[in-house]
Amino acid sequence: MKVFIVYAHPEPKSFNSALKNTAVEVFEELGYEVKVSDLYEMNFKAIADRNDFTEISNNEKLVYQMEQKKGKLTQDILAEHEKIEWADLIIFQFPLWWFTVPAIMKGYFDRVFTVPFAYYFPRLYDKGVFTGKKCLISVTTGGLDGVYLTRGLMGNASQILYPLIHGLIYFCGFQALSPEYFWAVAHSEEKRINYLKSWKRRLTNIHNEEPIQFNKIEDYEDNGRGELKSGKITNFQILGKDFERRIRRKKKKKKKRKKKK
Repeated sequence: MKVFIVYAHPEPKSFNSALKNTAVEVFEELGYEVKVSDLYEMNFKAIADRNDFTEISNNEKLVYQMEQKKGKLTQDILAEHEKIEWADLIIFQFPLWWFTVPAIMKGYFDRVFTVPFAYYFPRLYDKGVFTGKKCLISVTTGGLDGVYLTRGLMGNASQILYPLIHGLIYFCGFQALSPEYFWAVAHSEEKRINYLKSWKRRLTNIHNEEPIQFNKIEDYEDNGRGELKSGKITNFQILGKDFERRIRRKKKKKKKRKKKK
């Protein structure tokens, strides 16, 4: 398996860094090939503008998507394209800042997931460009898990990241794996140690994981409005239910481990 990790955290001694390093170690021990883009270390340009192109067709007015289509992209963007094309599994590793990704990673999405490299009509969702590749979000939070439940103060964590999981990952055709959350990582050394152990366990068997089963294009009416067919729940609901299942499963495993002790 070929694994590409896109990592965004400014501190090399952070827990995010430990998660990234653990992933590299696990995959290399399994004999997988691994590449990492450390966005802060790379000083990755986070602003999408005319400097992303070696040539511009209309100097008087920048139409960013149109220039993307012409393919005159700078080398830093093309280098990331090569890594994405190469990979079987992509992991986005980042802290949750203001209910979303750090700005440098948002800039990565804006600049790297270009048209037609990453998407074009009708190559979207289950018919998308990256069908066959898997993608996993690994994210740390400042808050405890309870506030990120469906009825919690912050709301369902996976639904908070719906724009990323559904609006980019699934939109471009990736098979989205259930996100991995590490709650309130700054509060307990013991918790961080246990998190790294559970992260290793998951990554060791990642090749066997089934993706989230989102609705397919055929599940929507061909009526010009793209309405979901009767009897189906929305992808937003599917993502929320997947998160709740994982929370219940983890609680059961935690209880079993306590009983063994």
